[in-house]
Amino acid sequence: MTTIQPKTSDYSLPDQSAPKATNQYDKNMFLKLLLAQLANQDPMSPMEDREFIAQMAQFSSLEQMQTISKQLDSVLFDRHMSSISEFSNMIGKTIDYKTETATETIRGSARVVSISRTDEAGYMADLEDGTSVSVYDITSIKQA
Repeated sequence: MTTIQPKTSDYSLPDQSAPKATNQYDKNMFLKLLLAQLANQDPMSPMEDREFIAQMAQFSSLEQMQTISKQLDSVLFDRHMSSISEFSNMIGKTIDYKTETATETIRGSARVVSISRTDEAGYMADLEDGTSVSVYDITSIKQA
C-alpha cells in the first residue's frame, strides 16, 4: 500500500503586525491635518483668513526648522571629521605643551601616539607617557 505524504509549503504569510506608532510630528502630518480641516469645515462659518494664514506660517516655520536641523547635523558631522583629520597629523611627532590649573602651570614634552575626543574636554593628544593633553594646550610640534 502506498502512503501519500502531505505536501508542506515553503510559503509563510507576511508579518501582519501593525507598524509602531511614532511621536514624531512632521510636515506631511501637519499638511494632512490642515487639508482635513479645510475639507471638513462648516460652509456656513468657514475658517477665517487670519487662522488660515497663521496655520500656513506655522507650517512654513516647521519646514524651515526641519531643513535647518538637517543642515546643522551635516555641518557638525563634517566639522568633527575634519578636526580628527586635522589633528591626526600630530601622531608620531613630539609636542611641547603648557597646561594651566588653578594653582600651577605644567609644562611638558612627549610623543603623540593617538588623538581622541571627549565630550568634556574636546580633542585630546594621547601621549606615550600615558597622559592626555588638550590639543589647544600644545605650544609646538616637532618631528620625532
